[in-house]
Amino acid sequence: MRCLLLSLSVIALLGTASSAAVAQGNDDFDKELRAFQKKSDSGTGGAASSQQAAPASSTDAAVGSPMGSGLGAAAIPAMPSSATPPAAIPPLGTPLSSGKSRNMPMGRAGGPLGPAGNLPLGKRMPATANALDMQAPMETQEQMEAEAATQKKKMNELTFDEALSQLLPMTPEQIRQVLDSFKESRRASETPITDPVPKVEVKTVSLDPNQTPPVIKTSPGRVTTLIILDSTGSPWPIQDVSWAGKFEITPPEEGGHVVRITPQSAHNVGNISIRLVDLITPITFTLQTGLDEVDYRFDARIPKQGPLAKTPLIENGGLKTVVGGDENLVQVLDGTPPSGAEKLKVDGTDGRTSGWRLSGRIYLRTPLTLLSPAWSSSVASADGMNVYVLNNTPVILLSDEGRVVRASIAAAEGTP
Repeated sequence: MRCLLLSLSVIALLGTASSAAVAQGNDDFDKELRAFQKKSDSGTGGAASSQQAAPASSTDAAVGSPMGSGLGAAAIPAMPSSATPPAAIPPLGTPLSSGKSRNMPMGRAGGPLGPAGNLPLGKRMPATANALDMQAPMETQEQMEAEAATQKKKMNELTFDEALSQLLPMTPEQIRQVLDSFKESRRASETPITDPVPKVEVKTVSLDPNQTPPVIKTSPGRVTTLIILDSTGSPWPIQDVSWAGKFEITPPEEGGHVVRITPQSAHNVGNISIRLVDLITPITFTLQTGLDEVDYRFDARIPKQGPLAKTPLIENGGLKTVVGGDENLVQVLDGTPPSGAEKLKVDGTDGRTSGWRLSGRIYLRTPLTLLSPAWSSSVASADGMNVYVLNNTPVILLSDEGRVVRASIAAAEGTP
């Protein structure tokens, strides 16, 4: 019977601890347990009658009576049959309090269950930080690497944009505006003040020491070509060249007859001295730089036959007066006959042959060779153009590379 009473007491205490949170010190519990054991040793009759007198439905009344008047006042409740835990029963010998004991947590060290009071009830997970972490999804290694790669890419893009803005702070539209302004400024600074008029000059160089040397007109940004010819129109080789002034001179190759002159300033004056092969006297020219006119080509004719002179087809006295003092020959050779010259009509040849009548004589300009009649004077250029001076005649014979050409000369239409 003793054992039964002890078991029932332990069961009542465990049921009470699991159904409600009752605060009871460990020392008070031991004292009440020892007092209960001492009273139970005195007999078993009182316990049986007390057990029958305490109904299951009057738990609160039994609990409210103080413990110490015998076994019948122990108030051991009966275990309920439903799943609802029994009402909280205070320890033996302790009066039921109204608020404090019911609200005390079971997890304190002073409780009957000790630390076991923190165990979850009804298989529900406590709302702790660990439980929250367990419910949150865990990131995989691949996701972490992908996120790191994305962040690195964003940082690289930001770094590139910042470097690009520092190197090229202007927008494409602003850069184009700057280039347009630079183009306009450069055009204004590089455009010459005036555009010189190009000319082609053919001059006979006199070997007389009393004559003034011819003037060669140059201009900055232009190249003047000086060509040395003899009386037959053949090139005269140049031996050496010397000059003075701000000019860039390109001497000819060995045996050449062409000199190129480029001025180095807009306003300058100098001269050039040329020594020819088989000619004792050097020829000189005055170099003058200007902005109005420029000699693109200057043909200097020497009134003598050079080492490369052509052999005349017909030997007559007229050949001795070639490139004499007749200035009209040079003008007709340039294609600009003097004023007062009458234009003649030449039939039987192509348009390269033309004629003028001046002072009772005919000036015939043609690339062909005149065979008949005899001429009194003639002049030739470096490009093979010839000018012959002959008496009035209606018919002439020309040689076109060995082929005889017959041409007629008559007054132009509309000329009296």
